Amino acid sequence: MTDVTDDMADVTDPARARALSLQLAVNRAHSAARTGDLDLAARVLDELGELGESDEPSGPDAHCAHATVLAALNLRAKVHAQRGELTEADACWSRVEALAPDDPDAAAGRRTLAKIAAGRRHARPVVHTGRVAVVAAALAGVALIGGGGWLLATGGDDGDGDRRSSDSVAEADTGSERLREESRRADALKERLEALEAGDTAAAARRGSTLDAVAERLAMPGVEIRRHADDVQLVFSTGVFPYDSVIGPQGASALTEIGRRLADLESDLGAGAGAGSGTGVETTVVGHSVAVPGGAPSGGSVVALNRARVAAQYLAQDSDLRLTDFRLVSADQRRGPFPATEANAPRNRTVTLLITAKEPPPAP
Repeated sequence: MTDVTDDMADVTDPARARALSLQLAVNRAHSAARTGDLDLAARVLDELGELGESDEPSGPDAHCAHATVLAALNLRAKVHAQRGELTEADACWSRVEALAPDDPDAAAGRRTLAKIAAGRRHARPVVHTGRVAVVAAALAGVALIGGGGWLLATGGDDGDGDRRSSDSVAEADTGSERLREESRRADALKERLEALEAGDTAAAARRGSTLDAVAERLAMPGVEIRRHADDVQLVFSTGVFPYDSVIGPQGASALTEIGRRLADLESDLGAGAGAGSGTGVETTVVGHSVAVPGGAPSGGSVVALNRARVAAQYLAQDSDLRLTDFRLVSADQRRGPFPATEANAPRNRTVTLLITAKEPPPAP
């Protein structure tokens, strides 16, 4: 059996996600059928829509997907047969034969359906746990879904002898074993997917807690905290640079204080999570500039990048942070923190800080 980890290598891939969804649905329908709830099994299988070659991705998963499609169609046919819907059962087995001409379940099922249609075997009601289903008595081997102590009734001699009946049961056993194998595999994949989803939820909670701490710790007069889903942005109320890359005294003081608070925050987060946890924050210093006549109207500027460099120096000078702890970028001239109006030009000669939570290192 293919290793479950390999199956989950890329659950975001649409083809693999469809294959996984199909496996889980077949498993759910099989479990419902085993407990005698044919209506639920039929609904789950009907929700899959028309199955065929389009549900079989290419590549290393092709064989597994092919087997799952066949298992789904065979199970749908057996459920139809149990419910007395023999025309629908035959249609499902016909699709199986189109995909796999040598499939034993489909061949055995269609042979018996043909005998029923010719009047050589008859359908009769079978009572199970208080409900009545019209089923084909001759489909005992073919339509066996297994478990829960329920079977289609056997009986009736069509003149073919015990050998052919035994062959049908053997063929059905092969199909049932394949379906059980697919069910076990789907269970394992489901557990793995649930574990991944639980891990994603926990990681999102950690990020949210870290960003909440950032927003609380760095709040101060003259600094606007813009809390987003994946980051915290610090925007200075007044321009940090009166001109060129010359910093103003108010901006220098604010950046120095932010640097000290960032260093304390990093220390607190690391102490709370333990060594090697990867917990902490990453700070990007974004330099901004205003488009001027004769200058480039977009694409960033050397002035903006120099402003980011100067700001990083003030962030690091009175803290344990290093210049290499910061990422320096230039913003597009059209992407200032405030609307690009003449009145806002002094406020847009500035830097902003974009702070994100560090992702923990991958598990070994």
